[in-house]
Amino acid sequence: MVQTPRVASGSKQSTQYLRYFLEWAFWAALVGVFYQQTAYFDKDIANYAFGATGWPRVVAVTVFLVATFQLVMQIHALRKGLVVEDGQTKTDRISAAQWAHRIAIFIWPFVFLFITPTVGTYVSVPIFIVGFLLLLGVRKPIPLVLVLFIVYGLLLLVFTRLFYVALPLGEETFFYDVNVAIVEFVRAGR
Repeated sequence: MVQTPRVASGSKQSTQYLRYFLEWAFWAALVGVFYQQTAYFDKDIANYAFGATGWPRVVAVTVFLVATFQLVMQIHALRKGLVVEDGQTKTDRISAAQWAHRIAIFIWPFVFLFITPTVGTYVSVPIFIVGFLLLLGVRKPIPLVLVLFIVYGLLLLVFTRLFYVALPLGEETFFYDVNVAIVEFVRAGR
């Protein structure tokens, strides 16, 4: 489905302003809820000045700043009369399969959040990455493997080797042992 770019004008432009602001408000509310939820595990951690909520709050503030930057850039583009994407027209209907695909993409991160406490981060992240890439339409094995290795490798390097962030290791004995083995392998040589 190819969308033809056009220049926004008149009431369409005011509708775009409203749409962009509502999108920003959604992200701001979502970040606000996320930030508020961090209060439930706000505890001191020895040798770490920011406590247990440090990283989650940095992520929340970053998402808020990125959403605000996107809003500013979209408003700037509208005021300059730059090209904006044309929305769905009445003739462009979304099929049930397309809706199911969009819902699956939306729900997949929640599935990841649901299984992570049970199977542990180091087991669930590769499953999440591969599943998400498949949902996005990546089918060739080389890009799948490369993205998996790069993203998973960076996660292991940053959170396990550099910052020693305690990510969930899993509640089930088998998965706990696998996660601990991965952490010990990555931290070997320290």
